[in-house]
Amino acid sequence: MTQRQKALLSCAVAAALLLSGCRKGSSDSGSMSSSNAMSGSSGSASTTQTGGWKTGLGILTEASDEARTGTIHTIAAAVLLDGDGKLADVMLDELEVEVTADGKGVVTMPTDYRTKRQKGGDYPLAVASSLKKGWAEQADDFADYLTGMTPEQASMLETDKDGKAVDADLLSGCTIRVDKYRDAVAKACTNASALGAAKGDRVSLGVEAENASSDITATDDKDVNAEVDLTVVALTLDADGRVTSAIGDMAEPALTIAADGGVTAPDTVRSKLELGDSYGMRNASSLGKEWYEHSEGYCSYLKGKTEKEVADIPADGSDADLAALCTISIDALQKAVGDAFENASL
Repeated sequence: MTQRQKALLSCAVAAALLLSGCRKGSSDSGSMSSSNAMSGSSGSASTTQTGGWKTGLGILTEASDEARTGTIHTIAAAVLLDGDGKLADVMLDELEVEVTADGKGVVTMPTDYRTKRQKGGDYPLAVASSLKKGWAEQADDFADYLTGMTPEQASMLETDKDGKAVDADLLSGCTIRVDKYRDAVAKACTNASALGAAKGDRVSLGVEAENASSDITATDDKDVNAEVDLTVVALTLDADGRVTSAIGDMAEPALTIAADGGVTAPDTVRSKLELGDSYGMRNASSLGKEWYEHSEGYCSYLKGKTEKEVADIPADGSDADLAALCTISIDALQKAVGDAFENASL
């Protein structure tokens, strides 16, 4: 019996204990733990066992600070669950943004907002890797390893103190830290719902990030909010390259910089889908809709369209059919969708 088979057998036993009411605590393998990612999911994971094919998006964003440096770190996972609730397809991406300030409160924002997948060979992991494999290759190997698992099995994937896998089969293709990828996948599984995906579809992920800071110098009278706007889209595509389901989400993580250059990070970062009705757009919307409802309208409008047809959607609100469903700006969503199409073709 291989190491992977042993691991899957252990996961199956653990899952059976969970279903029988014998719940075992999981260890914290990092600041984004699988217990947090799966919170409130005891019902969601089980209902996927008998439901239709489901699409899910999971976003984990952390902000941290140290003296005059701040970091915004985002991991995104798109998943496709089959009719038995098992992982049929997975795609991952990761973004790290670092902001610095000097003693006079002058803020330096990065000039490159590409994710690790978007950087490709520009992200120099292959040279340092014992496997001589780049980030996307290793992340995709991890995704392939999860295929066929249930959400419970995936969420219980064992890692060492450094967040790396312990299974020899997985390590043969992926030696990067995977604990947070595991947790993002677990969150995506919890969020998954039947949106139109079906057998034979594949899932893809797109990310758009941009500098949303208007000021670059903090003063005694005014701090600077160094903000990065993140837009993430999960797509499922059929064999003809047409959209069968889509999920769009956004987050607006910001670091606060004081006049002395001190950087303060927020305790938590929640996306607009996670904020739900508390985002507070409904009263200002001409359609009387909250942000997540506008996003759902946009995503439903994509169904059945090809890459070119989606790219041809006007972003100025002149499409009456789309305007009846969604009146928020779709510029960033369109770019993230374009990235998802590009990733699907690689």
